[in-house]
Amino acid sequence: MVQTVLIDAGGVLFNNVTEETSFVPDIARRYAVDPDRLLRGVQASAHLYESGTCHVHEVLRHLLEEAGSPLVDAFDGGWVDRLYAGSVRCYGPNVAEVATVACAHPELALVLANNEAQHWDNLKNARYRHYGLFGRLCSSWRVGQVKPSAEYFAATLERCGAQPHEALMVDDRAAVITAARGLGMRTLHVTSSEVLRSRLRTAVGNLVRGIRTH
Repeated sequence: MVQTVLIDAGGVLFNNVTEETSFVPDIARRYAVDPDRLLRGVQASAHLYESGTCHVHEVLRHLLEEAGSPLVDAFDGGWVDRLYAGSVRCYGPNVAEVATVACAHPELALVLANNEAQHWDNLKNARYRHYGLFGRLCSSWRVGQVKPSAEYFAATLERCGAQPHEALMVDDRAAVITAARGLGMRTLHVTSSEVLRSRLRTAVGNLVRGIRTH
């Protein structure tokens, strides 16, 4: 019996900016640091800004300082924001598919369940209004935990009033899918942007039929 659908954003509704674009290398070039070192630092420090512990600009500035940037005192958060916004790609058909599922199945709770910095999450929402797809927002910075930790899932499911067996996790990361399955959740692994469009409606429909017949 599934009542709650948890949906990731990066890799599902949007591209993964850090992994798939020149966003971090472009910052490295502007501030004269090694791009590979900066990327490793961003990946290792992601939990700090995704959990809401630190502002993403603060983390980037610190990483540039650690990497020996001679220009760190000229850090320009506005420029970084514009670069990030220009790197984001919204998968419009996937957004439309989620909206269709939400309209078709109002009995299900749709939940935004993504790892993201508050600043980036809000920046994307200002342009694409993806928050409006969901009845509940459980981005990592709102929960104070990051996927795929057990703490993230426990806090999110508690906020949703759902048990693991009552939830479907839709995500592109294998580690998240594995963790969710380990907790007893249903899963949909989005290995490409096309997977959500081809499988979400069927997966949810099957689950809803299960709800209605049990």
